Amino acid sequence: MSVRAFLLLGPLLLARLFAAPTAEPPSAAARPGDKDVLLYTYFLDGGESGVRLAAATSGNRFEPINNNQPVFLPPGWPGQNLTRDASILYSNGLFRMVWTSEWRGRVFGYAESTDLLTWSTPVMVRPFPADLAPEDQPENIWAPELHYDPFKKDFFIIFASTTARERIDGDGSDNGGKNKTQYDNRLYITRTSDGKTFTPARLFFSQGFSCIDAVLQFDESLNLWAMIVKCSRNPDLAWLPGRNLVLTYTGPDLDRPDFRPVSAPIIGTHTPIRRNPDLIKSMAEGQSLIRNDGLWWLFWDEPAGGGIQLGTSPDLKTWTHLTDATFPPKANHGTAFFAPASIVEKLLSKPASP
Repeated sequence: MSVRAFLLLGPLLLARLFAAPTAEPPSAAARPGDKDVLLYTYFLDGGESGVRLAAATSGNRFEPINNNQPVFLPPGWPGQNLTRDASILYSNGLFRMVWTSEWRGRVFGYAESTDLLTWSTPVMVRPFPADLAPEDQPENIWAPELHYDPFKKDFFIIFASTTARERIDGDGSDNGGKNKTQYDNRLYITRTSDGKTFTPARLFFSQGFSCIDAVLQFDESLNLWAMIVKCSRNPDLAWLPGRNLVLTYTGPDLDRPDFRPVSAPIIGTHTPIRRNPDLIKSMAEGQSLIRNDGLWWLFWDEPAGGGIQLGTSPDLKTWTHLTDATFPPKANHGTAFFAPASIVEKLLSKPASP
């Protein structure tokens, strides 16, 4: 282990090594092992320069690794050449990643790696069948989030899309609340067991408002999936003002979701948990939820205000804003995940580019 790697990872590894053993949770694909390191994906600017990684060093300080260079570059697909909102999950020796490939379009990206540096040939995933009616085709596919389902023993991706049918239905659920804005997103799900074939997209969550950025974790204490989602509606609307994060739950079978009504906002605009007091600049989005050190850790982006933020909670309802948390400058919308320390060490020890 290099000197820099020891300084960054040494305290964390010692804490993991001497921690009391616990039973393996059913969602182990997303949980830390004895020698795992907490990483955070992010992108810069508009997502044109690739996927970057930061590592948790001392507690809630995240520093760039791989010499602050991308670990994955845009694949060069015509008209779909961004790497925004990357979501990475480590399971059984393999990192799986999905990302937003463009603002408009009908696809998202998927790739795999064993070391976070060498990636498989990227797959352009088109989750909506080509033979759907034009009004049911997606106009966008945003923020795909990759999860492991311990009950189905496969992986599922939740993403947000607007269809023409939803956008023009006149129900006032769009971002602006007057049926005049471009986006009226709903959440969809697709599954894969091998990263090669993906099930046709199905509507996953719709409670009458435009939403995006859904993340799920299984809450074993309740035997329910907890989902935190961004309400995308404008913050000045009389009914359901948004630009904030809300909480809901559903049962174990995600093929038959039975979501509870969403909570009042827990993070962002119209809540006390925000970095910037301004109504517009306090918008919260791009969240990531993990279980760590006996608490729920929630990361979110305040893109017009304070940037990436971190909060913790014992129960997903009462939150403590860790205002001393630090992240790479100008980082955007990432996902937290655990990776083996041996792999992270190689990223830290990589010689600087000339």
